Amino acid sequence: MDTPDAPAGRADTDILAKICHLAGQAVCEYRMIQPGDRILVGLSGGKDSMVLMHVLARLCRHAPFVFHIRSVLVDMGFPNQNARSVEDYCRSQGWEHETVHFPGAELMKRQNAEERPCGLCSRLRRGQLHRAANRLDCNKITLGHNLDDVCVSFLLSLFRGGGLTTMGPHVPADAGTKAIIRPLCFVSRQLIETAAGELDLPIAEKCPYENQLEKHGDRAYLERLLNQLDEKFPHVRSTMLTSLRDVRPAYLLDRKFINLDTMPDTVRPTP
Repeated sequence: MDTPDAPAGRADTDILAKICHLAGQAVCEYRMIQPGDRILVGLSGGKDSMVLMHVLARLCRHAPFVFHIRSVLVDMGFPNQNARSVEDYCRSQGWEHETVHFPGAELMKRQNAEERPCGLCSRLRRGQLHRAANRLDCNKITLGHNLDDVCVSFLLSLFRGGGLTTMGPHVPADAGTKAIIRPLCFVSRQLIETAAGELDLPIAEKCPYENQLEKHGDRAYLERLLNQLDEKFPHVRSTMLTSLRDVRPAYLLDRKFINLDTMPDTVRPTP
C-alpha cells in the first residue's frame, strides 16, 4: 500500500525539508531504494526512527517511481515502552503500522545482560524485524541510524581494534535476500532533534538502562567526545563523513591493498 499524504501542518517544516534533502542524497548515492521495493521501517519509538518515517513518507509521495513502506515496532516488554502512543501517532499520519510483542526484557534478564545490554537488545530487536520482513514480504529493512551514529561506530571500531568500519548505508542481509538501508546517514542528531521538536512526536520509549549507559557506556562517551572535538575542529561530523567517503587504501597499512612486488627497487648508496 502506498503511503497517503500526511496531514497538512507542522509535518511540513523547513527543517524536515532539509533532512529530506540530505536523505534523498544518501538514497540516490547508495541506491538504497528501487522501484517496487517493499521497505519495513524499524520503529524504536525514539526520535530518529520516527523522523525517518516522516522522511520516507515524503519520499514515497514524491519519488518518480512506486515503492512501499510500512513500520513495525518491536515491543520488548520494558515497563516504560508505550507502544500505544506510537500506534496512535502512526494511525493519525495514515501510516501502515503494526506492533510485534516480544519478551525481550525477560530474555535479557535471564541472560544476565543488564551490565552490557545494548548488544543483546539490538540482536533481539533485529531478529524480530527480520521475521516481520519475511512475513510481510519486505525486501529491505531501514533503520534510523544518523550521522552521529556512523561517526561513533567508526571511532568505536577503531579504538577497539575492529578495523576501519562503520554502519554501512546499504548492506546485504540474510544471504543477500534482503538489505539494510540507513537513509539518515548524512543527517546529524542535532537536525533530527530539532525536527522531532517541531513535529511534536510522541514520547514512546525510555530505555531502562539509559542512566547506566550515559555514565558508563562507550557510545555515550564517544558522543561526548565528538562534541568536544567539534569545538576544536568545527563541523567534525561532516568532515568525518567526507573522509569516510574518500578511503585511500594504499595509504593505510592493510597488506591486501599494498602490492610490494610492484615497488621500485632501491639502490643503497655506496659507502
